[in-house]
Amino acid sequence: MKSQPINIFFPIFPKNNCVCFSGYVEKDQHVISIYITKLYDKLSLGTSAIKSNKKERENQIRIHGHCFETIPAKTQSFKNYMILDLKFHKVNLLIIDGIEISADNSIVLLYDHYKIKESQTPIDFTPFTKLKRLIYEEQNEKQCKECDLNNVKVPWLSNSMFLQHIYVYYQLIQWLIISAKANKKVTIKQGNLILAIIADVILGCILLQLLLGDIHSISSLLMGMLERLINSLYSLLKWLMGAPVGLKLNNAFNKMLGKYFSYHVQLWWLFLDVSREKLDLILHIYRYVGYLGLTFQIAVISDMICIATFHSYCIYVYAARMFNMQISGLIALLRLFVGRKYNPLRGSIDSCEYTNQELFVGTVAFTILLLLLPTTALYYIVFTLFRILSLALQYILAQLIYIIQTFPFYVISLWVLQSPKVAGNVLIERVNGRNSPLVVEVQLLSKSLTDLVAMFRPPVEKPKNLEWTNLLSNVLVGKQIV
Repeated sequence: MKSQPINIFFPIFPKNNCVCFSGYVEKDQHVISIYITKLYDKLSLGTSAIKSNKKERENQIRIHGHCFETIPAKTQSFKNYMILDLKFHKVNLLIIDGIEISADNSIVLLYDHYKIKESQTPIDFTPFTKLKRLIYEEQNEKQCKECDLNNVKVPWLSNSMFLQHIYVYYQLIQWLIISAKANKKVTIKQGNLILAIIADVILGCILLQLLLGDIHSISSLLMGMLERLINSLYSLLKWLMGAPVGLKLNNAFNKMLGKYFSYHVQLWWLFLDVSREKLDLILHIYRYVGYLGLTFQIAVISDMICIATFHSYCIYVYAARMFNMQISGLIALLRLFVGRKYNPLRGSIDSCEYTNQELFVGTVAFTILLLLLPTTALYYIVFTLFRILSLALQYILAQLIYIIQTFPFYVISLWVLQSPKVAGNVLIERVNGRNSPLVVEVQLLSKSLTDLVAMFRPPVEKPKNLEWTNLLSNVLVGKQIV
């Protein structure tokens, strides 16, 4: 009768060094797995293993053994015992549950104890996952726990990238402290975040030294840029009030819209001109905030862009609202010509009979809205493009903040140095020839850099991608793009 297969996981150690060992036995219907998790020198078998408490000896999953010829007298106290020939890795004696069993059908898997213990990546081999857990339990250590980041959304913070960034940074620091206390060491994911914060601060200090030389000259430069932006907007509105690209627009309605929007631009320029004296103070605040890191500077710049383009956003909101009202009115009046109307109670389109007077009024209203639509659509299209450009710029800045916060400095350094912390791929090589038993060496190799970057990315929420399909559908019906 063929003996039951036996898998023996044994740590690699210097040759010609007589050792004693201990580990665990796991049995099922198909295979017996023996995990050797701890090695002793010759004297430690009597002082460490044999002196273990009775409860541990009587536990049938515990196994002890040695790699020298003489059998110690006190081995009879163990129900599970193994004698291994160190030279040929052959099992000379195997006792399980007090019964000697044949080890002819055995496989010895040699592994690197240090790499298994230090690895913080999931191992793509189920028996080694169990072995890693046993090694941690043997040394009274806990495997690294992943603490979740408490992503509590605060609605009013979404209007300011700077305030939102401060709140996210506070959450990340809180996560870092809680995770470090729980694991009692710095994990790879935490190391990534720590190095990213250090790099962020260094880049912020470098940029401040390069840009903020003379605050007054920078203030004058920024006001000059804002003045050119306002003048360009004035020129654009004057061009739209004429006959842009030869379009025949409603002259009275066009001039009314142009003057109305120009008035808003003028009010905004007056506000910026009054705030000119405060710009130096803002730059001083920016300097102190900038020492917190490059990401804080980017967040401030994003908010400043929003403030500087607030007038164009207001014009976009007015134009979008008018365009939406005209489109909605035209759709409702089109139903009038086919004898239908919208029922808000049932949320459906019902049949309806209209009088001649209602049809006449509806025809006049439809004609007016249709003739005014090109003028409204022109302003709407132009300032919608400004809005999309502003959103795209803010999205790029948000992505830049995300890249800096999640850049894998620590993972790349560990991967380049081939650290055992990033070892997770298994390579199995046969050691002996065709002699029995089969002896293989299991090597842990580093995982791919792409997998490591995805695996140990800090818990930073990724900016939402611009959904171009929804954006286009909102633009066509005049819905505001938030």
